[in-house]
Amino acid sequence: GKLHNTLAALLGASLLFVVSYLGHPLSPNLYIFDFQGALRYVDWNVIFLIMGMMIVIAVVERTGIFQWLAFQAYRLSGGRLWLMLPILMLVTGVASAFLDNVTTMLLIIPVTMQIAAALKIKPIKLLLPEVFASNVGGTATLIGDPPNMMIGSYAKLTFLDFIRHLSVFCLLILVLSMVYFIFRFHFRSAPAKQRKGRKPPKALDRAYPIADSRLLILSLSFLGLTIVLFTLHSALNMAPCIAALIGATSLLITSRVDIVELIEKEIDWPTLIFFMMLFIIVAAAEQSGLIQGISDWVRTMSRGSITAAILMVLWFSALSSCLIGNIPATATLLPVVDHLTRTIPGTQDGI
Repeated sequence: GKLHNTLAALLGASLLFVVSYLGHPLSPNLYIFDFQGALRYVDWNVIFLIMGMMIVIAVVERTGIFQWLAFQAYRLSGGRLWLMLPILMLVTGVASAFLDNVTTMLLIIPVTMQIAAALKIKPIKLLLPEVFASNVGGTATLIGDPPNMMIGSYAKLTFLDFIRHLSVFCLLILVLSMVYFIFRFHFRSAPAKQRKGRKPPKALDRAYPIADSRLLILSLSFLGLTIVLFTLHSALNMAPCIAALIGATSLLITSRVDIVELIEKEIDWPTLIFFMMLFIIVAAAEQSGLIQGISDWVRTMSRGSITAAILMVLWFSALSSCLIGNIPATATLLPVVDHLTRTIPGTQDGI
């Protein structure tokens, strides 16, 4: 926490170049790669996929659809917590599956706070279920979360691969989460007056209308086109980032949004730079033999057992994501898993 993530990644990549360029005259073993070599390890498919979806999300944001949906959950439930929780979780989960889950939460949080104030309950009773739903929904698709994009690009997994292998499990986890939070925050702790519900305040009703109906229709139409292209990208032999860029560009042209303002203010350039530097750092770890050393250690500890190796990767992924974040953990583990896949018997069959 002493440095911003992007600055830390820039520092790490810069130190690698210092070692390669200044250390090489002292010892050939200190050479890792030059600048041109480092660029070859940047996964531009991931970079442009994230950028394309950022543009789509930025335009969708302007319609106010996220806040409107959250408020509709309030209205449909009549303020009854046991009914409102699953509706809010479903809205958050579905939105996170097809858009960025972090952005979804940032847009839903303000109206959630308003709803909590109207119900006179602690905001955590609504926010925590939404966080769970956002994480579960973001796991279900290729575009739901940046680690998914990294995994899909590295392992050549398609949009349909994610849907086929994760959608049922994510839906099951979402339903179980709904049951848990209804029991935890309603039946166990909610006072009787909160269970009866209450009429939504008129001020709150006026606060969250659809901001631009025309833009909403265009946004949903081109988001649908983008998702269709995602499902077809394997058959078309097209990288997923192309589908995102086609959808984003088409939406920009038809919506007539100020592209300069959008690119300057809405695209998260620090995150994109962070990804670029992270790819270079992980590539250096792979070139230096560190990744292979970790892979060999996992293979030795698992004694060649695919089940033991999976459990080790699973727990290391979870713990490292808590400590350093899921994006750096994913970037580090991808080449480790790739090496294990080629060396542990039974892992070559794919999915």
